[in-house]
Amino acid sequence: MVATMDTRHAAGVRRSGDTRYSRRIAGTDVDQALAFFAGDYAFRSPAVRRTRTDTRWEFAGVGDDRLSLRSSRFLVDLRSDSRVDDAFLVAWLRSGASTISYDGADVHLEPGVPVVLPFADTYALHHRDIGLNLVHLDAGFVRSVVGDDDFAFEPLRRPTVEGMRAWQSVVRAHSATWLDVGNELTALAQRDIAEAFARAAVSAFPERSRWRTSVTGSGPEHARLRRALEYVHEHAREPIGTPEIAAAAGLSPRGLQQSLRRHLDQTPGDLLRSVRLDGARADLVRGDRDATSVADIARAWGFGHLGRFSATYRARFGELPSESLRAH
Repeated sequence: MVATMDTRHAAGVRRSGDTRYSRRIAGTDVDQALAFFAGDYAFRSPAVRRTRTDTRWEFAGVGDDRLSLRSSRFLVDLRSDSRVDDAFLVAWLRSGASTISYDGADVHLEPGVPVVLPFADTYALHHRDIGLNLVHLDAGFVRSVVGDDDFAFEPLRRPTVEGMRAWQSVVRAHSATWLDVGNELTALAQRDIAEAFARAAVSAFPERSRWRTSVTGSGPEHARLRRALEYVHEHAREPIGTPEIAAAAGLSPRGLQQSLRRHLDQTPGDLLRSVRLDGARADLVRGDRDATSVADIARAWGFGHLGRFSATYRARFGELPSESLRAH
């Protein structure tokens, strides 16, 4: 048996322009649950094992074309491949256990700790009696907020302490308002809430590292070089240099230099400077020009001399840091 409620507020029906839809559905039939969830999450060859006599499942969600807040509960052991191509999904467990397998690694979701699921790529999931919260953010909308048509999140990375606070603050501030479909929202209010969630996600979760496609091959040297690049991208704001990068990669400093030169035609210094420039540019482009200082961003990314930073930045991007800040 399935109980369902599905409402959509069409444009023109509400004078405020509220376009949110809401849906609640619950049942006990596993096949119906799989058919329902497969519609949004593209389950492929799901395998289900009952863990109890009560296989109740539930779903509730409120959304529009930019943002959807959802919660689900599914009391079974479920294994499946999944893929979502049009939205960035932030997920966190309320109860049960979930493991996401992607890019050769298994990530165990932790209760209350949000992560961004893989985007536009297939991953394997193993849910066990889960209660799960999800925030869907339309990918095109997030990219318009960021100002980067290729923007994507690095999947399955925990937020920083500061990022967790930013995310939780937005969830606390806006979830109740968004979920209350009995309270009409103006079109502007809807957009403001969606943009607040998008900006909080950008602040909380790492951006997808484009460098991953720069190192091809699967040998031991390629793996060590990828570790070196990952270390640099994760620690570029810190006072690191060749010794620290080499140690993280399991290479000698000379071995690191040779590997970078052979595969990327760079020195460790070139790599670190490039990553820091990219990070500074991202902060400038996303910054509030009335509250953001070029000097503060330069210092945060390890550039102690503002004049040299500006000259290097202009040579790389074709404009001054102040121009990047004012233009966005």
